[in-house]
Amino acid sequence: MTATVGTPVEYTTVGSVVSDQRVEIASRLTGYIREILVQEGDRVSRGQLLARLDAADVEGSIRQARAARGAAEAAFSDAQTDLERFERLFERGSVSENEIRKVRLKFDVAREALNQVRAGLDTALAQRAYAEITSPVAGMVVARLKRTGDLAVPGTPLLTVESGRGLLFETFVAEGRVGAIASGKPVVVRIGSLPAPLKGTVTRVVPSGDPVTRSYQVKIARPETVGLMPGMFGRVGFAIGESITPVVPRQALVEHGGLRGVFVVNGEGRAHFRWLHIGREWPDRVEVTAGLKAGERLVATTEPTLREADKITGPEARHE
Repeated sequence: MTATVGTPVEYTTVGSVVSDQRVEIASRLTGYIREILVQEGDRVSRGQLLARLDAADVEGSIRQARAARGAAEAAFSDAQTDLERFERLFERGSVSENEIRKVRLKFDVAREALNQVRAGLDTALAQRAYAEITSPVAGMVVARLKRTGDLAVPGTPLLTVESGRGLLFETFVAEGRVGAIASGKPVVVRIGSLPAPLKGTVTRVVPSGDPVTRSYQVKIARPETVGLMPGMFGRVGFAIGESITPVVPRQALVEHGGLRGVFVVNGEGRAHFRWLHIGREWPDRVEVTAGLKAGERLVATTEPTLREADKITGPEARHE
């Protein structure tokens, strides 16, 4: 009789290394680009200056705001002086209550106007800072989407920066297999350019499938690895179950024409040679992946004289 062994079933998909921190860097101002200080492939640090915009319009707004502040401060000072003078006159009874009320209203209006102008100047000064674009993360410039002289518009990316930290392996899993894959499950990732496979862990299974390909996105976290970069191609193996396959003793194998097989005993007790596809091998037995069913009887130890259709008279491969 043949024995059986559990064989892990591995489901393999292809994918790529991606950065979990991919930043599209855009301007908060509308203006022409004076210079871009980096190229594709350059490594940048957090806070590093990447580009400068033409800030002529911003500087003009700042000058206008400062001029308006000067005028508002003068008007406020004049209204404050009038209020102090009228309050003294009101105390002596020289002006009416209606007159002092109008002067106080003028003072309040001048004060609010000054506050508005100061807020406008603060906003204009803040816009000046936006003319210099810096990197929000440390990483590598992977795309330069604008050139010197182009018009920068808010919301339109100028550069793309990928962080070298927090790399993930991204793949897509067929609809019929996604149910066997869960967050936290260990996997093996093989990157073509790296000599050894990497151990990873399923970190996210996106629960929304692509309506065209019927596949689901899966992201896998892996330990920091020297030489691993975004964009690298690889394969990941998911253990999705176990199949039962037969194993036979090594001494039962017979080699014919460079191929290996065994003699199977039919219901009449006669031997018939069966070619086998061999899987895993151990010192005393081998796994059969094709050519044999679990539970079939076979000749445990063959003799060189055993031939097709010989009658098997006992378990020790005696035949007639």
